[in-house]
Amino acid sequence: MRPPRVLTTATAAISLVVGGESLAQQSVLEYRFAGMDACFTDPKDARAHEAFMLLGRRLAELQSDLDLEPEAGQAIDLAWDILAGAYSLRLDLVDQEPGIAFALTSVPADGASARSVIDRMASFAEMGGVPAERDDAGSMFFETPAGAGSIRLLETPAGGAAALTVGPAEPALIEFNSDLLPVGASPIMSMRADLAGLSRVLIPAIERDSPELAMLLTESGWLGEDAPSLAMAMGSTGNVTHSRAILYDAVRVLSDAGAGPEVVFSAEDFAVVPRDAVRVFARPLSFGSLLGLLETVEQEGGTDVLGEISRELGFNVRTDVLENLGPRSLLYQSDATGGGGMLSTVTIMELRDPGAFARAHRRAIDRFNQEMLDQAKGHIRIHTARRDDREVYSLMTPGIPIPLELAWAIAGDRLVIAFSPGSLEAALAQIDSGENSIVDSKPFKSAITDRIPENGISFASYADSSRLARRGYGLTSMLMAALANGVRAPSEPDRVSGSLMPSFSEFASDIRPSGAIAYWDGDDYVMDAQTDASMLVTFAAGAATLADFQGVAAAALGGGVMLPALGKARESARQLKSATQLRGITQGIIIYGMDNEQAMPASLDVLIAGGIVSQEMIESPFGPAFDGEPDFTFWFDVPGDQAFAFNDRQILGIDRAMLLSTGYETNVAFADNHIERLSTWELDELLAEAQNEGAREALGIPDL
Repeated sequence: MRPPRVLTTATAAISLVVGGESLAQQSVLEYRFAGMDACFTDPKDARAHEAFMLLGRRLAELQSDLDLEPEAGQAIDLAWDILAGAYSLRLDLVDQEPGIAFALTSVPADGASARSVIDRMASFAEMGGVPAERDDAGSMFFETPAGAGSIRLLETPAGGAAALTVGPAEPALIEFNSDLLPVGASPIMSMRADLAGLSRVLIPAIERDSPELAMLLTESGWLGEDAPSLAMAMGSTGNVTHSRAILYDAVRVLSDAGAGPEVVFSAEDFAVVPRDAVRVFARPLSFGSLLGLLETVEQEGGTDVLGEISRELGFNVRTDVLENLGPRSLLYQSDATGGGGMLSTVTIMELRDPGAFARAHRRAIDRFNQEMLDQAKGHIRIHTARRDDREVYSLMTPGIPIPLELAWAIAGDRLVIAFSPGSLEAALAQIDSGENSIVDSKPFKSAITDRIPENGISFASYADSSRLARRGYGLTSMLMAALANGVRAPSEPDRVSGSLMPSFSEFASDIRPSGAIAYWDGDDYVMDAQTDASMLVTFAAGAATLADFQGVAAAALGGGVMLPALGKARESARQLKSATQLRGITQGIIIYGMDNEQAMPASLDVLIAGGIVSQEMIESPFGPAFDGEPDFTFWFDVPGDQAFAFNDRQILGIDRAMLLSTGYETNVAFADNHIERLSTWELDELLAEAQNEGAREALGIPDL
């Protein structure tokens, strides 16, 4: 259920009376941050926190160290005092042009006073030529295109605050009152955004630069009158950091992306993952957005990309592959499948119609191997083997010592992909047995399965932070040394002494696993994450492996297991279409010559006028040629006895657009009506022969 468009009681839709006129005001964005002190609550982070807070002091010294203008140094100092302290931002929409009101309230950090922040803000405003007035209390008042503005002092429970307002906005509240966090949690940040309201500002701005993007965002439901609202918060309780977000009325936008309420995971679905998994990701899988984008491109370009690829491969890429994959996928890294690092990654994707996928897969393999035999002399091929009544496949490079052998198999209604045949065998064994799985792991139970609601989850992310943080301890120590050196000054080298990191034993003790789940609550999409409260632990776990990037890369690799073949097939489809058109034009020239005493036509226009070829036939799939010249060029001045002598070395025409597009090859038409794809050096050899003298100039072949 969508909450009111107005996001808090403090910023409820109100009526402001300005000059006797009533204005409807609506808060569409609110962000609150409790300050850097709130981010470092774990004792393990104490020394790192002290050093980090010295950054403000060090940044202020850069003015003299780097010989900056005084204004630049003052701006850096002011920005630090605001961003490191507690602050609140709010954006309101007002039913009057220009329709925006803005508020910033800041309780500065590191000993700075709110009064000093106000004075510096006012000073910058005056330096910028903003006409302003000050009262006896030091507050500043000015006019802007958005309405009246002010910079003044507020007293808040958090202390003195500097309040900047522009337009008919009340000061943003510093106090946290989020019902998203557990009872007793210390808040770190919170945000609320009304995307429908923000659309009034964002859509016109996006349309000015990219009307297509604005239309795409509106049609997808992320912007526009029916766009969802978002609320999120982060806080800590003891040694756990909690993050929670709710996307209200999200059914439309997420269902269109294949992540609707009907696509869920239960605890039993994780039995295919080994117990020693280091990372696990579970998510919906859909290529609906990609297919929608392709349809838009095809409509604008007038080309049927998937159709061309399908005709070349002999199966329907849309229905047999892209729409067949899903609706769910799992990705994990484990000791059992290769030591827990990147190369242990396994991706498992469900198949809606395994039979159709298997048939398409076989045709793609056959086509790929034939292409690689022709073009790579067999140094790249897909190998098929039989293991336990199941076919397994691997991408080999015989004779080339590439340290990777991607492997995959179809296991029932699943496509399983791994980075090595050994990893694949371990993954298949886990699927077949379902024993000793991650479901039996206590850390996984506490982070994921114990939190799964009755109706299941739409997404899950798990990390064995204890193990990962240990692995990232060394790199994190190096970065903390860099921080320590960075905040020291040549004049004060002892400003920070000793290591900012706790000892390894202290650091590695009592590390909480990381777990994030997402689930549907009616029409609302709820995301709930828990991590270790230590910033150093979280950073070290991330430093151990770039898991997010690995997850995206491995998922893309899994979804595109046939992309090498498909990419090659698309290019082959263009080459084939080019050759077909070139042959058709050449046959048209022969027909014209038969009717005109073996005379060459004066131009392609003559063939079009005579109904021998069509306008579409002379437009290359590689075109249009970027220099504006014709796509297909022919040697119309070649003597008739040469043109119709059926000489397999006599050049008649080329796909010039293809030559310009690739820079290294093109289709060539010969007098015996055969078409051949030649590299530029092969073409140069032919052009050097006596019968082809003058062809280079006639065909408009540039020096490549």
